[in-house]
Amino acid sequence: MLELTDSNSDGLLQSMNEQRRKTLLWPFVAGALFLLYFALANATKSWPGLGHLALAFAFSAVVVWVSWRDKMRKVTVLFFEPDTTVTEHFDALSRALSQAASMRKLKAVDSTSRYADSKYSAGASEGLKFSQTSLAMGQGPGIVANVDVPVIKTGRTTLAFYPDRILAFQGSSVGGIAYDSLVAVEEHARFIEHESVPSDAQVVDHTWQFVNRNGGPDRRFKNNKQLPICAYSKLMLSTRSGLDIRLLGSRARGFEPLVVALSEMG
Repeated sequence: MLELTDSNSDGLLQSMNEQRRKTLLWPFVAGALFLLYFALANATKSWPGLGHLALAFAFSAVVVWVSWRDKMRKVTVLFFEPDTTVTEHFDALSRALSQAASMRKLKAVDSTSRYADSKYSAGASEGLKFSQTSLAMGQGPGIVANVDVPVIKTGRTTLAFYPDRILAFQGSSVGGIAYDSLVAVEEHARFIEHESVPSDAQVVDHTWQFVNRNGGPDRRFKNNKQLPICAYSKLMLSTRSGLDIRLLGSRARGFEPLVVALSEMG
């Protein structure tokens, strides 16, 4: 689990965490008005149907307003005026993330496991458990800034890359990560594709669902289909405080521009 830390020891993150942990009021208001509406039902039996409708609309409007106020109480507004050098590096980072986001297949690697016998796993010695991920330009949760920033969402963690630091969100907590403390590494990955091959993937070899030790098909199994091996790229983002994000993309060296841009931000 990621241990969220304040990279700059300032009051901003403390304020953001306090805001994010504020109790939502609208559920209590909605419950109270719901009970009040039915308590008034007997007293207003003589009202025309339009009157009851108007009362329900008024109560609903109150709930919507309180919900909006809850949202505003949790919002943090950030304003950036970076110098020319930082702006150039940040623009390069934004372009690099957009390039990575254009890969036809993107998955987050949640965990890995070792296979006892690779004969029954298409020759693979390691299995990967995936979850959905997204790379896009936008804002971190509960943040309104004067610039859109690269955002990576995976599992319980969201990373928002602002010009001065990275903000890491987990649940109701937010922490800061300095760029020079982030380790970004891209690795080549030979991935056995069991689904359709993405249009940007390069097929470099083939294997079989069930293989002999010499790499050929195991004839004992019927419908032993041939599977493509693709040249994919793997991105690993980590810090000493416990950040560990691994992404798999369908384009060879697809994360390389992003790794380079992140190193320049540091």
